[in-house]
Amino acid sequence: MLGVVSLIIALASVALGVYSFVFMNNYINALNAHINEITSYVPPMASVYYDSTSTYSIPYQSSQTFNYNQISDDNRDAFNLTSDSYTIHEPGIYQVTTQYSIEAVDGDFFIIQLLSNAIILCSRSFTASNTTNTFGVALTNNFNFAECESLSILIYQYNYAHTTRNIFPGGAHNFFTIAKIA
Repeated sequence: MLGVVSLIIALASVALGVYSFVFMNNYINALNAHINEITSYVPPMASVYYDSTSTYSIPYQSSQTFNYNQISDDNRDAFNLTSDSYTIHEPGIYQVTTQYSIEAVDGDFFIIQLLSNAIILCSRSFTASNTTNTFGVALTNNFNFAECESLSILIYQYNYAHTTRNIFPGGAHNFFTIAKIA
């Protein structure tokens, strides 16, 4: 009789061990899947720029949406080169940096603005000094955006000579970058 009881206890222990092993294995697999999901997430980010051999000019005392023509990175396909706008696909805090480089002389006045759904969200203005012939007009800040907001960059130039000013081509000179940071 003692042998039968020992056999029952041994079988119960083996069953409990198998159950524990299966349970722990499932738990570890679920935990690994969760960790992989968290570590494989890549936040939305994009970078576009203007680069061309043709002249891109801004008329005197006029504002216009900046015309980007190259996408260097856009992991959510959120930038539309036709409308020159970026659409937010995930709500959150984003870092935006944008710049254009333009020929300038003493006293020229420039503005760069970030628009959200055609409303000015942020604006920076600059005046060129007498030692400037190439002038970088930049804006950088962190913003809390909602899903489906449409972002665009508006630029403006004014000068005493009442002349058109030319943008310098190249991704190092004219760009719009955005990345979700929180």
